Amino acid sequence: MHKKLVMLDPESWRFTEIDQVKLKRVANVLYDWLSKVDPNNDPFKFLTRDLPLVKAALDGTLKLPYREIEPHILEIREGLLPLDYIEISSPFYNTIRGQHMVPPEIIEHDGKRFALMNFEDPDDNM
Repeated sequence: MHKKLVMLDPESWRFTEIDQVKLKRVANVLYDWLSKVDPNNDPFKFLTRDLPLVKAALDGTLKLPYREIEPHILEIREGLLPLDYIEISSPFYNTIRGQHMVPPEIIEHDGKRFALMNFEDPDDNM
């Protein structure tokens, strides 16, 4: 793992750069979970809402950082989704959005805000 100074979005304060190694790792975990969803019994439309985002992340076509509303935000707020989905999908959505897990230490330079971000190395997960 290594740290890198990354600019923060001036409006959301999220990271403007995405850790591609982490993205592949968490996307593959969610993809594996989604591959087990029965297409005939998918009341939350995981296969039509989440799967296209995961595939786009894996093939490198998802515009990052992702700025759209998460596909199940209302169901999450209402506590309707399975806990295993939330545990597996949260790292994926946090990663694609550039979300930080703890408030970062802000470094200001030339009127812009930056913070150190941990980036996974390809051999970290072996």
